[in-house]
Amino acid sequence: MSKTPNPRALDRDEADMVEQTKALTERSPAELRDLIGRLRARRDRVQRQIRGRVRAGESGPDAGAREKKALLTDAIARVADEMDRRKSGPKSGGASAAATDNLREAVRRKAESPTWTGPDDRTADLGPSETPNTKIAPSGALHAEGMRAAIARSTGAR
Repeated sequence: MSKTPNPRALDRDEADMVEQTKALTERSPAELRDLIGRLRARRDRVQRQIRGRVRAGESGPDAGAREKKALLTDAIARVADEMDRRKSGPKSGGASAAATDNLREAVRRKAESPTWTGPDDRTADLGPSETPNTKIAPSGALHAEGMRAAIARSTGAR
């Protein structure tokens, strides 16, 4: 196997996308997102092809599809590395690092002065609560069946 990649493994569109991944500094973040999405779609399609051939039991060399998948995977890795570099690079001004530091400081300050001002024992049990209406007849008392049952009997609905 030679050290130079086989240009025949990729079609023209795929080769263009792979070439674009070699000069990423002049691309905007939106272009990078679009490029990585297209590369992933192509790689996933090739991966499904390979899996389908394996399931169907087709024997024979599948080196072209596997080489295509490897080239697309390398291109995806280059774009992802560039996106990560931009997120944490000096161009962003270290905003994400500063935000993380601010969050850690806020958590530390909150831990120093807790806001709970209630009793020390949160599980105080005062017993069962009183019945809110003491005029309600207890269950089974005479003449306590309620209006619904009385109306049903008087109208003849049985």
